[in-house]
Amino acid sequence: MNYTRSDFPKDFLFGVAASAHQIEQEFDLVHEAGFDCYQFSINWARVLPEGRGAMNETGLDFYDRLTDALLARGLRPCATLNQCELPTALADLGGWRNRAIADWFADFTEIIMGRVGDRMYSVAPISIPAGIGRLRNFAYQTPDPDNTRAIARTRHHMLLAHGCAIEAMRGLGMTNLGVVFDQRRAEPSKDPNTDLLGDILNRFCPAGVFNKTYPATALESLERHLPASWQGDMETIGTGVDWCGLTFDTHWPSAVDLSRFQHDYTQDRPILVTDTADRETSHGDGWVNDLNQHLSAVQDALKQGVPVKGVFIRSVLDRGNWAPYDAEPKDVVDTVSSAPESKPKVSYNILKPVLSGGAVSLPLAQPPGAMRAHWNLVADIGGTNTRLGVIADGKLTDLRKYPTGTLPELLNAFHTLRDEIGTDPRAVVAAGAGPVKNGTIRLTNAKLDLSEGDIGKATGAQHTFVINDFTAAAWSVAEITGDDVEVLQGAATPPPGTRLVVGPGTGLGVGALLYSEGRYHTASGEGGHIGLSPRHVDEVEIFKAARHIAPDCFFDETLVLEAEMFLSGTGLPILYRAAGMAAGQADTPMRSAKDILEDARTQTDLIAEKTAHMFTTHLGAVMGDLAVVLMPVGGVFLVGGVAEKNRWLFKEAFRDAFNAGGRFTDLRRSMSLYVSEQDEFGIVGANNFCKSALAR
Repeated sequence: MNYTRSDFPKDFLFGVAASAHQIEQEFDLVHEAGFDCYQFSINWARVLPEGRGAMNETGLDFYDRLTDALLARGLRPCATLNQCELPTALADLGGWRNRAIADWFADFTEIIMGRVGDRMYSVAPISIPAGIGRLRNFAYQTPDPDNTRAIARTRHHMLLAHGCAIEAMRGLGMTNLGVVFDQRRAEPSKDPNTDLLGDILNRFCPAGVFNKTYPATALESLERHLPASWQGDMETIGTGVDWCGLTFDTHWPSAVDLSRFQHDYTQDRPILVTDTADRETSHGDGWVNDLNQHLSAVQDALKQGVPVKGVFIRSVLDRGNWAPYDAEPKDVVDTVSSAPESKPKVSYNILKPVLSGGAVSLPLAQPPGAMRAHWNLVADIGGTNTRLGVIADGKLTDLRKYPTGTLPELLNAFHTLRDEIGTDPRAVVAAGAGPVKNGTIRLTNAKLDLSEGDIGKATGAQHTFVINDFTAAAWSVAEITGDDVEVLQGAATPPPGTRLVVGPGTGLGVGALLYSEGRYHTASGEGGHIGLSPRHVDEVEIFKAARHIAPDCFFDETLVLEAEMFLSGTGLPILYRAAGMAAGQADTPMRSAKDILEDARTQTDLIAEKTAHMFTTHLGAVMGDLAVVLMPVGGVFLVGGVAEKNRWLFKEAFRDAFNAGGRFTDLRRSMSLYVSEQDEFGIVGANNFCKSALAR
């Protein structure tokens, strides 16, 4: 060999690049040879067999052990998250041609790096994308290898997935994140599509990542095949990386190649080069000549100021992933296929003295304390105050209260909490009173519009959701147990299945948590859509009086009232005043719901007692009617502020009204009926919604 370690700058890295079949016996040989790093790929399907959803703990444990085994030998774990493998289930959904794969890939990244990220030295989400997009993906997964539309979308979505994965790892606090590109010499072809791909093979992906655009010459032919929203993806695709890896699969790199790439794309970022020595001469003198040529190009580039920081040499562990399109790559060690045994090759013994004589001083893994568990932010937005909850490992770890204020003030509260924690949340769910349309909620109490886009900009979250408070209430009982409820009738522990949720808080929220095909879905309504009529003769005058107080809340010229105008915290004062007027007290004042219910509880105000009785019996009857319609085998749940603070209301009279139904009385009595005992049910519901949304 013409070079030794001492001929390269201090902390110049020498590594082994392997793609599959990682064998722990190999690590001892790599360590003994004096290598600094071990680059390996993580198989998506090994972690998530279906590409999303249920995790494979065995797969996660495998990469756990692999990482620890490398560190135990003083080798830096350098991971790539995708080279050629795609879970079959995702390939069936279009694979890289499906834009949703960017989010799926980011979720996979979070799962695996949440387990091993603290022990990684470096990570590249996507490795050699030109090779995937041109050869692997289309030979195996599409009927037409030269389908230009499929190629264009695949490569765009692959880069989008790269950017989403980088954002996900930044959210975990990770550093030393990069990307690996291959550089190929295009061969002339009679097929114009192949010629087009050859023209853009080396520039399309680097230009997207480093320049946030695609080459103009490529766009002339490919833009009509790209997704309609491709320009909006470029900020994510261009998410900053810390280094760039290059492989030269069909020619030897020269100092000119490296210098040009630095000038056009990477600027001052470190470059790592993976060599590909002659496939036919992977032993002895031929192999030595190949590697000398490779290292000479690196030396020339260093002299020209190109920041090359390391060289990775391919090992036998690439063998399974490169066939049949590429010949067998150069090996440092042989593996006997019938057993996991390894033995040094001639090239191994040549390299060993070259790499001796010192070790780099760079850290083995991520800086201590840099990694943070991914977290979600959930919000319960009221007209006056907003509560923001921090969810880590599925549990509420912090709860803050802020004035809701104007839209900028509300968004600033989101941003302030994000800055205090120091990383972007994985997801944000904001629940509030108001209708939701096209990703925007009109917060009727706060009198402002809040969009998922606004939340994403304020927090940096990859996933943002706005839901109404009825949906949040429904989700609050998704994981409820016997410890979380007061049982009014039925099973001590709520059974699984569809659940009816009614929340007499600020408004009468009506939600159903529908159980189908093994998971929950929600349907939410609003109390204003339910009609309330007098149940007794003596209530007629009360309803007539209410027409004078709130005429707009009645249906036409009838005595049918919007239910929430009596059966809510804001409706109780109207009911109280109407009851007083019907009793001959024309000057009955508008009192707060809290004061009315307190007087009713202490029996110090007959009008308040009448109001409380009507509230409970009408609410019970409405819930009973809804229960007959929806048949919630998982139980009927009463949630919300009024229920939380005034349990005394929901006793025999409430239960009797729920069960009264003529020929349906026995049916109603057979249903499980509960009062929820969860504090912050809006936060709980938003969290449960978040978990379900991310799982889907």
